[in-house]
Amino acid sequence: MKAGVFAGTLLMAACAPDRPLQTLGKLPEFRMTAVGPAGEAPFTEKDMLGKVWAAEFVFTRCGGPCPLMTGRLAAMSERVPGLRVLAVTVDPAGDTAPRLREYALRHRVDPTRWVFLRGSSKDTYRLLYEGFKLPMSTQPDAPAESRVMHSTRFVLIDAQGSIRGYYDALAQSGEAALEADARKLLAAEGGV
Repeated sequence: MKAGVFAGTLLMAACAPDRPLQTLGKLPEFRMTAVGPAGEAPFTEKDMLGKVWAAEFVFTRCGGPCPLMTGRLAAMSERVPGLRVLAVTVDPAGDTAPRLREYALRHRVDPTRWVFLRGSSKDTYRLLYEGFKLPMSTQPDAPAESRVMHSTRFVLIDAQGSIRGYYDALAQSGEAALEADARKLLAAEGGV
């Protein structure tokens, strides 16, 4: 009963358009590799400063929610000018740079507004657990499409590198709340 009341309270808060955005944490220092159409480059938390970001955690061979999540963010990034998207692979061993490029092409993401990141398994775990406070686990013997279990939350990051919200990527209400909050941050920060 208490859990249901708590969940209902969170849902009402997530749907309230005039609620203030809280600061829920700060991105840690990290260094990973950005994979783009023209090649690869180092990428750190400093590269995120000055822009509003929506982050997702996916892998290219996912047989579950990843394609839906990426599709939703691709559509949202078209509707919300100024919003950048950070897609972190949770399967760095399987998601080679060519595979990430093909995934980006398949989902028709705008390479000027999207960054696909890959790093070592250690760096990926650290970023998810310590930075974004999100779970993931791997089962090396499982089929490739179900090898990684990970959070299906989108994360909103402001231009100062602070986490401002977590959103259920599989619910339309989560997608709508992320879009509203991203617009709110962009407006407050001058359309960054």
